[in-house]
Amino acid sequence: MKVIYDKGIYLPEINLWMDSKRPRERSVISHAHADHIQSHKQIIATPATAKLFEHRIGRADAVVLDFYETKDFGDYKLTFYPAGHCLGSAQTLIEYQGSRLLYTGDFKLRAGLSCEPPEVVQCDVLITECTFGRPQYNFPEEGEVHRQLYEHIDRAFMSGLQPVVLAYSLGKSQEALKILLKGGYSVALHDSIMKIVDIYREMGVEFEGDYRPLDLSDMHGMVAMMPPGARRSYSVQALDNLYTIYLSGWGMDPSARYRYRTQVVVPLSDHAGFDDLHRYVIDSGAKKVYTVYGDDYFASHLRQAGVDAGHLQEFNGRAKKQGGGKRHKGAPEAAKLPGLFDFLEGETNA
Repeated sequence: MKVIYDKGIYLPEINLWMDSKRPRERSVISHAHADHIQSHKQIIATPATAKLFEHRIGRADAVVLDFYETKDFGDYKLTFYPAGHCLGSAQTLIEYQGSRLLYTGDFKLRAGLSCEPPEVVQCDVLITECTFGRPQYNFPEEGEVHRQLYEHIDRAFMSGLQPVVLAYSLGKSQEALKILLKGGYSVALHDSIMKIVDIYREMGVEFEGDYRPLDLSDMHGMVAMMPPGARRSYSVQALDNLYTIYLSGWGMDPSARYRYRTQVVVPLSDHAGFDDLHRYVIDSGAKKVYTVYGDDYFASHLRQAGVDAGHLQEFNGRAKKQGGGKRHKGAPEAAKLPGLFDFLEGETNA
């Protein structure tokens, strides 16, 4: 099956878009992060993603499918599987003329606390994200990441500073809230985060512990949590004792805290790291692999390992698949970190 990337994944033989960044007649929505949604005429999504899509974009004609529910669209069949990225995030399996094509969307193989546990799906053709598709992005175990977060919060309190956890409002914040409540902390939530916590609760996710709306006039003993852009508000800037803790997989890069102007970056990611990306490719049994959303390093790495792999990207406004070419030699260059503006203005791959 032919695969095209043109501000979204397109399968021309069945006229299906997935995560299109332009408005379409119909598009699969793998999850409700800002860089994966658009005002489509019709969406295909899980119940949680459809609910979050409505909260963020507005109501749309929706074909809503539960995980493992298969719908026959005539020319092809479509089934969603959990992706572990945020609540409702889905991998999309397309069955067409005896072949199985799987688009991971953004995914994470390590099970989190706030969304459905992910799994590897068997397929013939795999389209996988590779946001962290370089060896320096092998993330610590979840317990170690939690320990780092607790340690920095305790350090802030002991120094008489106000700990502020910076995480985007959908997915990362709810996972961080679960981690903090598990650690016994009281948490004050920015309004944008609280609204999505309420949707999570409506969809059956429980948050046990002390959390409440953010009130900057009453923060004694509280951990504040807000999206990165909230730092620009006048009321937050007026505080002079902040200790900011940024949550991002880019925290594996030593320069991350300087780039994002924060005291520390804890590498809590909702994406698969390099090792889990490689494991997914092998365990899926895919005979052909396309990578997307990162750069071509991971595809090159796979080719060196004997996998038929190419990177999907756009070039001069036209879709282009990067397949062969020179192999990377020596130590990999650092992946390009999203800029500060990217993090302040919305959700990016983190």
